[in-house]
Amino acid sequence: MAIAYLNGAWTAPRDAKISVFDRGFMFGDGVYEVMPVYGGKILTKTAHLERLARSLKEIRLETAHSQEDWSILLEQAVEKAGESNALIYLQVTRGVAPERSHVYLSAEPTVLITVTPFAPKTEQDIVCLKVCTKEDFRWHRADIKVTSLIANGMIKNEALSEGFDDAIMLRAGLVTEATSSNVFIVVGDEIRTPPKSELLLHGITRQEVIRVAQGLDLKVKECDFQVDDLESANEVWLSATGLEVQPVGQINGNQVGDGHPGPVWREMFQAFQKEKQQSIECID
Repeated sequence: MAIAYLNGAWTAPRDAKISVFDRGFMFGDGVYEVMPVYGGKILTKTAHLERLARSLKEIRLETAHSQEDWSILLEQAVEKAGESNALIYLQVTRGVAPERSHVYLSAEPTVLITVTPFAPKTEQDIVCLKVCTKEDFRWHRADIKVTSLIANGMIKNEALSEGFDDAIMLRAGLVTEATSSNVFIVVGDEIRTPPKSELLLHGITRQEVIRVAQGLDLKVKECDFQVDDLESANEVWLSATGLEVQPVGQINGNQVGDGHPGPVWREMFQAFQKEKQQSIECID
């Protein structure tokens, strides 16, 4: 069942309430993480908590929670929800300030954790996405996983209104990422993805895809590329916690490969599932 933790209290998500003066509501002043639960086990938890700590540091938000504290809370959330497969959402805002101000006034951070059921797709369920490209007009710190996602939402919904599933964003002609996922292309025998920078999120699933690919002895290169490279690539994928690795079959109306999931993606998807099962068994 879905469950929420809000500032020390466990409740149904619909019953969790925050103040209208919470800076997360007033300013989008907060950070978050989304973690996958498979077989009742939280995968890549350490990597997500390390990124959370980095995000908190970047926005100068201090909490009393250590990484161990966060880990205990997350495990409690999974146990209380009782879901075998789920997504955990952990959000920390700067809390309820004594007055509305751009200045960081002293306040107790607001901590929200939700657990919701998640049904991972099998290889047979996968359908290639149709995406377009859009100008990336977001701020210049996309590497911080902040709750202020209005620009991402604007770009995503503009793409949806045009009949696409998502948008891959471009800044100064270079691919950054999709609206909530990282981008990979396959060129010949090489997998490529934009390098880490302040202009894109350093995805945990992105990191896992690179690791799994290297374990298969596939060539992986982190490098800049443009829309022409996207449209001429043999394969294009998006990666994120909820997507895992999702193939793209069309970009701006142009077919990618034969329009179906490619052979490298299939190899990666199967290896990713195998790694996932091994991780669950290791946690046990």
